[in-house]
Amino acid sequence: MTRRKRMLKDLDQDLRDHLEVETQDNIDRGMSPQEARYAALRKFGNVTRVKEETRAVWSLAWLEQLLQDVRFGIRTLWRSRGLTVVAVLAIALGIGVNVGVFSVLNGVALRLLPVPRAKQLVSVNQIFRGRFSRDIHGEGSMFSYPEYLDYRDHNHVFTGLVAYEPYVEATLAGGNVRQLLGASITCNYFDVLNEHPALGRGLVEGDCAGANAVVVLSDALWRQSFAADPSLVGKTITLNRTAYTVVGIAPAGFTGTEAIPSEFWAPITMEKALEPGRLRIEDGNQSWLALLGRTRPGVTMQEVRADLGVIAARIDRQYPGRTTSLAIRTATFFNSPEERGLVISVASVTLGAFALVLLIACANVANLLLARASVRQKEIALRLSIGAARWRLVRQLLTESLLLSLAGGVLGSLVALWSFVKIMEFVTSHLPRGFPTFALNVAPNLSVLAYSLGLTLVTGIVFGLVPALQSARLDLNSILKGDSAHGGSGKRSGRWLLNTLVGSQVAVCMVLLLAAGLLLRGLYYAQTVDPGFDEKNVAQAFFNLRSQGYDEHRATVFIEELRQRIAALPGVVEVAQAECAPLAHDFSEGEFTVPGRAEKIGIEYNHVSPEYFSVVGIPIVRGRGFTAGVNRDASAVIVTEATAQRLWPGEDPVGKTIGAGGYRYSVIGVAKDAQVSHLGDANTTYLYYPAAPRDDVRTYLLVRYANGFAGVAKGIRVASQSLDRDVSVDVIRLADNLEIWRAPSRIAAGLSGALGALALLLASIGVYGMVSYSVSRSVREIGIRMALGANGADVMRLVLWQAMRPVLIGGLVGVALCAGVSQVLSSMLFGLSAHDLTAFVCVPLFLLAVGLMSSYIPARRALHVDPMIALRCE
Repeated sequence: MTRRKRMLKDLDQDLRDHLEVETQDNIDRGMSPQEARYAALRKFGNVTRVKEETRAVWSLAWLEQLLQDVRFGIRTLWRSRGLTVVAVLAIALGIGVNVGVFSVLNGVALRLLPVPRAKQLVSVNQIFRGRFSRDIHGEGSMFSYPEYLDYRDHNHVFTGLVAYEPYVEATLAGGNVRQLLGASITCNYFDVLNEHPALGRGLVEGDCAGANAVVVLSDALWRQSFAADPSLVGKTITLNRTAYTVVGIAPAGFTGTEAIPSEFWAPITMEKALEPGRLRIEDGNQSWLALLGRTRPGVTMQEVRADLGVIAARIDRQYPGRTTSLAIRTATFFNSPEERGLVISVASVTLGAFALVLLIACANVANLLLARASVRQKEIALRLSIGAARWRLVRQLLTESLLLSLAGGVLGSLVALWSFVKIMEFVTSHLPRGFPTFALNVAPNLSVLAYSLGLTLVTGIVFGLVPALQSARLDLNSILKGDSAHGGSGKRSGRWLLNTLVGSQVAVCMVLLLAAGLLLRGLYYAQTVDPGFDEKNVAQAFFNLRSQGYDEHRATVFIEELRQRIAALPGVVEVAQAECAPLAHDFSEGEFTVPGRAEKIGIEYNHVSPEYFSVVGIPIVRGRGFTAGVNRDASAVIVTEATAQRLWPGEDPVGKTIGAGGYRYSVIGVAKDAQVSHLGDANTTYLYYPAAPRDDVRTYLLVRYANGFAGVAKGIRVASQSLDRDVSVDVIRLADNLEIWRAPSRIAAGLSGALGALALLLASIGVYGMVSYSVSRSVREIGIRMALGANGADVMRLVLWQAMRPVLIGGLVGVALCAGVSQVLSSMLFGLSAHDLTAFVCVPLFLLAVGLMSSYIPARRALHVDPMIALRCE
């Protein structure tokens, strides 16, 4: 390729030398110079053919043809700059949104852990089958500590295997008390990850030999709470009332091995101090530890599975009836089968929705290419008539499509990769209080670039193949004679193809718009729904005294004294206590028995003080509530109206009994239904127990105040600190719990609305282009109709009917598709029907109105057709 010009020049010189030698030989035989020249040419043959055959020997013919196609395609697209710009922008929109959302999903589920040589790290999870019982803290696929030791000591494939408990809560005392989230780790954690602290050291095996209270802090915590004090290493800090010596500060940017950043890492043997009241480290049948291993050089994933499978089978023999298989994969932030299942389901829905927008864009560009192909019919016919192969012509047209796709893909990817980083920053900064912060990197990497390139190439082929094949099927005789009305592959088939593309766009657009309509309706319902309780002027304070080292007696004394002090604050009306605050994403559920029923019934429950119902505004509609004298009486319960109707239909529930855990409980009252557990669901089977002393170690205080949340919140904090300066308390408005439910719906509705608007824009352009093309191709037909007496209204009705027919069919198909899949959105509709009549009526009417407007504007041109000019033109 680099010496091509010189090689062609040498070839020409060789051919001239050969002809001159042959000509001289002929002259020597007695021929005249002119005769000698002609004889030499006749003997040599076609010079051009010899050049082509020679070039074919020392060049790549397919590459040369490809370069020719690319050069010709660029010139052709440059001549049609208007069409090129429209097509590139449509493809840029479609590819851009897909690349952007894939970059987010890549950061969530595909990107390796941000540690050195991350490809060598694998996650190990268990999948149990058979009849067995097992305690679970976290996720069922996790390991017990004895199981970890077995895998660590007997494997032959890892240079190191670590175990850790994620999301360990701890209270940092001293100065400003704050709640932290960290991890309990085995002491080889930092060595296996090849992450060495920036200051001090990591944990060593001696730290896990006993209850050695040492800790490594994150760089962010060190800077935020300790002002980046380099002398902190070697000093002590207090976590959950235990003094820990800071032995190291993690490097900047390292946040652990979970998506939610860890702020500290403590030895796993300090479990009892970090989580008082629990001792899991000796339990061999409890899931609570995640495992990560670094493979030895040259060890394959199949060898890892085979080696660990032997250990799993040996452990199973200790638990008859249980069979364990291992899920082993390269480690990412979401490793467990439970997490990956959730991510895959969300990713499938999200990518599917964004792919629909790209499908509309492809159909749009295919329409444009079909319209341009009709203009180029004579050019294509000439190429075919002088010997061009149909496949060669199709390849040329596909090259033009790929050029459009590459231009749109590059533009869309650049904009998406920049904008989605900003969008993620904006979304995370506007999440409501209580939402965790994720340590996700959505910057592009090789996976994102490969996805972008692959999507671009597939897109170019998808929207370019059908127009290219259609363009190569021409009636050459009719085209060359100038009969453009009948020279294509068939006017009816051409119109059918255009109508199919438009109908597909409308169907896809209808699905996206209906999904957006349902989500917006669900969000409106969530914003305006009456949850059945009064959340206004109620403060919520959460206390986890168990993690502070309190036993049941100390916790009861603390809570009783605190309630008295809060009740004495100015503006406080009443104080109540509950195990679960309304809509706090805090649930308790158990299995209950009802006399006369054989099956057990799952019921959610709450432990509340007598004041709970008046503080949150839930009335007792039958019977009575708890009283101060019996608030510790474990034999009384209050059920909701829906529960009473479900368990004792048509009967008086007061006095009925219900059983759980070997105890019998008597129903003393019926509370009004309220959405205290799940927003949008007031019919949850639910009951209330009276609060007991054991509930004080982890409880919510609900405070109704007359006015001024800020003053009440400050008073609650001061009262708590006056009793125990190291107790952490989180005070929010009760109404803030509703925002945590609404935020995902708001994000989903906004995203779906933006996709729907984009789809509507693209579909409108598609309908407009189809009608414009149809009118331009039907000038002769319209002229004949008007010459035979048709008026403008008749022509307009004809054009609009031809235009709206694919719109109507596509709309019906879209409604049917959305009705079939809308149940996927039910979790974000808050009780609204997935087949909401308002959405399924208003959205199709709106789309049809937009389609009619998009058809009417270009159809007006049909009214200005002069019959004489149209017929003379033909």
